Amino acid sequence: MTFFKLLTIVTLLTPFLAQAQLEGVTYNWEEKKNKSDITVSTSTVEGSPFKAVRGEMLVKASVASLFALVNDMPACSSWAAMCKESRVEKRISDSETYVYVYNDIPFPVSDRDVYTHVVWTRDPETERVSMTSTASEGGTAKTKAVRIQNAVSQWHFTPNADGTTKVENFAHIDPNGPTPAWVTNMMLVDAPYKTMVKMREIVESGAYADAVIPID
Repeated sequence: MTFFKLLTIVTLLTPFLAQAQLEGVTYNWEEKKNKSDITVSTSTVEGSPFKAVRGEMLVKASVASLFALVNDMPACSSWAAMCKESRVEKRISDSETYVYVYNDIPFPVSDRDVYTHVVWTRDPETERVSMTSTASEGGTAKTKAVRIQNAVSQWHFTPNADGTTKVENFAHIDPNGPTPAWVTNMMLVDAPYKTMVKMREIVESGAYADAVIPID
């Protein structure tokens, strides 16, 4: 979970907008980056001053390997942009945890951290595996970082008949404080892109090839 993981594994929305996304909100996606077969788009969100971001790509790896990478908390700094630290603070089950994430934001912007409720689901018909991460109260006492209070991010991994997997990420962030335009752009476009590049590189290397998904 990074500022993108948060943005993925852990991003910002009001509770109302989070529920609306789950039910299917109409977005006006505008493509901002299309490189190396990775597409990143942003959209305005009604009722919010902050844009949402969506990333899409195909990887030559299994859904299980992607699930394993995202759940490997100590590895977060090796693939998720701006993630400095990530750990499970409370485990409810194999599909439900509470996670703490610390994000290293470039100077002069203050670092951000978040305590997030993570839930995984699996569609028995399509075998699509999805994660929704929502900022929650509690967890690690506040640090020098600015605590993100409203956050939602989602990962969706859908297997294809040819052995590839479609990867989709959604995030909407309230950074809980002013950020320069260049930082906002980095969080909305550059960080998601870099995160997906590293994600693809790791899972296609076979690092998690033997992974299994312990949820129904």
